[in-house]
Amino acid sequence: MNDTPNTVSLPLLAAEARENLTPFAAMTESPWVGGDLSVMPAASAFGVLARLVRLNALKPKDLFASFGLRLRRADDLSEVMTFSHARQAALAKALRLPDAPPEWALSTWLPFRTGSELLRDPWKFRYCQMCLATGYHTLLHQLPWLDHCPWHHCVLRTQCPLCAAPTTVRVEWLVDANLRCKSCDHDLLVTERAMVGSVEAPNGAQTFLEEYLAWAKERRAKTILLVPDKPSGSHAALSKLVKTQMIEMRSRRRFDSAKREPQYAHKPLALDALESFRRLDVLHQDRPGFLQVPRMMCNALAAVASNLALKLPPRTLTGREMRLFLVGMGIEEPKGFQPADRRQSQSVAMLPPTNVAGQQYLNLTCVHPSAYRAASRLVDVALNNSLAMGFHGQVSPHEAHVVLLACQQILCRGYAEGLRAILSRDIPQLYSMPRDRPHLGQPWMIATIENGNLSATHVVWCPIDCGKLGEADVLDQADAANRRRQITSVRLNNRRHL
Repeated sequence: MNDTPNTVSLPLLAAEARENLTPFAAMTESPWVGGDLSVMPAASAFGVLARLVRLNALKPKDLFASFGLRLRRADDLSEVMTFSHARQAALAKALRLPDAPPEWALSTWLPFRTGSELLRDPWKFRYCQMCLATGYHTLLHQLPWLDHCPWHHCVLRTQCPLCAAPTTVRVEWLVDANLRCKSCDHDLLVTERAMVGSVEAPNGAQTFLEEYLAWAKERRAKTILLVPDKPSGSHAALSKLVKTQMIEMRSRRRFDSAKREPQYAHKPLALDALESFRRLDVLHQDRPGFLQVPRMMCNALAAVASNLALKLPPRTLTGREMRLFLVGMGIEEPKGFQPADRRQSQSVAMLPPTNVAGQQYLNLTCVHPSAYRAASRLVDVALNNSLAMGFHGQVSPHEAHVVLLACQQILCRGYAEGLRAILSRDIPQLYSMPRDRPHLGQPWMIATIENGNLSATHVVWCPIDCGKLGEADVLDQADAANRRRQITSVRLNNRRHL
């Protein structure tokens, strides 16, 4: 019999790495009330943070100690948490997530390819009153093409529902008072309802969000957004564009991503389409000057000039000017035409399309650059962003036809707006004509790529803010900027060849 006492081996206490015992690591592993993201389908980073702040009674100064977020009191917390990838990563780390959820990125919600910064200016926190009361917010509510919460059917707001004061989400609040209106003390986030919402998602949200994100991903894979050089009114433009692409949820709550393609009476011959396509190369120049109009666009542009001339009040155009406006359509002066009692204006005579040796030319100085540059961007899409002169053969006749139809629409409207703007200097009566009142717009466009080919386009127009300037002055400024850009480009090219 062995009298040796039994021995028990004890584990070494120093086996745990010391860096895992730091105060910050211990704090990030602590459970947070309302930190279960599984009950908040596709919640925004701001929505997650706002609920954590309320349910854990955090102060603004606690954001760094608890989540590693460095913020200033004047920061818009909704904007920062939407566009700052570093802060999203810090919040994800504090919640012990492997990565920031893709639903925190605004680009995940867009049904087209573009930079998400486009929605940043101007940025306003937008919410569903019923969702936010439970501490729930999703970036779906920030999308300008949605006006109502899809599952609560209430209007999405940017103001207090009681006093209509702007909703502020700056990094300044009292404990248990974030998202409380500073004007009327109305609480947009109800603590008791948020506690219930921590275990139950909004009814209908999960299904709708899954279907929307699947639809957006499908559209994004084959859709490109073409943005003007100096975009204005981005929210209104995107709302128009996407609403025309998107059909509201049906009884089965399905998105129909099919796009109705326009039907045309005839299509040009393949060689004619490709030849016309080559003529659009001039639109890539800094100051294009004159465009040799593709044959399929000649009648449309000539009709713009003649239709406006026939609408003008008596004694506004001279006989020679009227004939220049009508010659493109082969129309004679109308009976009873009363010519203006002045000399012919050379600037007015240059406005209608000019026919030289059987070719039609359009003076692009009367077209705002945002219009013809939109056409050039569409050309680039069809060329797969290749501007080389010899690669037009890689564009199929169908693609060339799609480009030409869209360019015709863009150039005709841009020309009509520029024509009215310049004529308004000599014909102020245009401002009293409701349908032909001078104004300028910029085209926003969605291009659809299927099987590697451009298959469809859609264009909407948003007004250009002219400020205190007249529309004609805005066109003059744009042409002067093009001239300066052209001079700079020539100087740089000359230096390269020295």
